[in-house]
Amino acid sequence: MDQTMQRPNDAQHSANDFHLTLRRNVRAVPCLRAGQRFMVVAPVLVPFFAHYGQDIREIFLLESLYALTALLMEVPSGYLADRFGRVVTLRVGGLLWAAAWVLLLAVDGFSGLVVFNVLCGLGSALLSGADLALLYDSERLLAADHPARPNRAVRNLFVIGMGAEGLASLSATLILYNGGIPAVIAAQALCGLFVLIAALFLREPRRCQPGLTAAQTPAHAGWAGQWRALRAALVALWQQSLFMRRLLVALCLWPTLSVLAIFLVQRVWVQLELTLMHFGWIWCLLQLLGAGTGHIAHDAERLLGARRTIELIGVLATLGVLLLTVNQLTAALAGSMLLFVARGLFGVLFMDALNRRIDSDYRATINSLLGFGYRSSFLLVAPALGWVFEAFGLRASVFSLAALAALASLILQSPLARSIDS
Repeated sequence: MDQTMQRPNDAQHSANDFHLTLRRNVRAVPCLRAGQRFMVVAPVLVPFFAHYGQDIREIFLLESLYALTALLMEVPSGYLADRFGRVVTLRVGGLLWAAAWVLLLAVDGFSGLVVFNVLCGLGSALLSGADLALLYDSERLLAADHPARPNRAVRNLFVIGMGAEGLASLSATLILYNGGIPAVIAAQALCGLFVLIAALFLREPRRCQPGLTAAQTPAHAGWAGQWRALRAALVALWQQSLFMRRLLVALCLWPTLSVLAIFLVQRVWVQLELTLMHFGWIWCLLQLLGAGTGHIAHDAERLLGARRTIELIGVLATLGVLLLTVNQLTAALAGSMLLFVARGLFGVLFMDALNRRIDSDYRATINSLLGFGYRSSFLLVAPALGWVFEAFGLRASVFSLAALAALASLILQSPLARSIDS
């Protein structure tokens, strides 16, 4: 009798522990993302590199090195997260990320920045993909008893990330006023340590399915079998539909244009003599604008329809970059706002559309593959745009990026919108 009663108690205790683990992840993963995105150097990125004697050409070279390092680690990091656990991967990533920013306290010159970017690239690759995968599946398992409840992991991580960047921008203004760029770097090192601490609170949830996953069956045992299972999943994903193929390409290419635009936005502000003390609060408002747009992205999609929303993203981004070419601060700020609105819509809607269509066993790997595609396109475009800046100046660089944004809208966004029902 006692043993019979003990079994339900054990099962209940196990279920409680399982849900406790999931709820801990739901709290800790956003904290990790917030710490990683609380970048007090972001609103003063160009002046930050100038502190070490670097200008746009050197910045793009260093960022290309960062992208190359992350590129080489993206796919292995996602695969390792799916194969051996997302929590272990996130903890190692948090350690490397923290080490990079602490090391920056002693960096002096280009060579030190090279080491810093390599460590940042390694840490970023390990963190990217695994955090979203862990949160998305934790949310999914918690909502098992409520099938109608939407999974907002993508939206929540995006909004928290941009909100953290916004608050960091406001903090940057205060830090700059009191201690300048060196104080900003010290504050960023503390944020790096916070990422590591948040990763230590994560727990790996056990599989809720009674059977083995596709990646764990005897037929797929070993590295060769794991690779065959992954390859089969990726081929099935690519062949799923024309919409899926175009969605994957868009998620690889469009973020490159967005990131490069952000670099040029700050350089335009500097040329238009916007004082450094104003960078922080303006960047904060832009980040909060992007976060707010991401929060209502699904509402906008329901109101306008998926096709019109996709087309709107392309129009806003192209117009935003074009406004940067106008030699007026008001136009530059208006263009910056349009870019962040487009970023908010794209970041939530496109990533959520992908994660609803992929298998949980390979979620981290596929999200890391997107990072691989993004890094690859960045390595191709960023050095070329840096050369344009060096040879022809800032205005030519902005016009070049505007042309790329318009081209991407015509050959990528528009066909994607038309293929929704295909």
